[in-house]
Amino acid sequence: MNIQERDHQAAITWIEGEIEEFVRNIGARNASAAATSVITLAFMLRAIDEAEHRCFRARIDQLYATYNNSLVSAA
Repeated sequence: MNIQERDHQAAITWIEGEIEEFVRNIGARNASAAATSVITLAFMLRAIDEAEHRCFRARIDQLYATYNNSLVSAA
């Protein structure tokens, strides 16, 4: 594994961990802040590409949409 592959894998692991933390805290103020920051930082450092950046951002949006829909359904 070369340095670029190692950095990519480290970024993905870090992002996945922050998304898991976000899911545990969804609904709390700024729950997605760390996950969003990690995704942006990994992209800026070129550890992930633009397609991965968009995919992770869309995943955050989808998690929020699912959460918000569950609140509406419960009401």
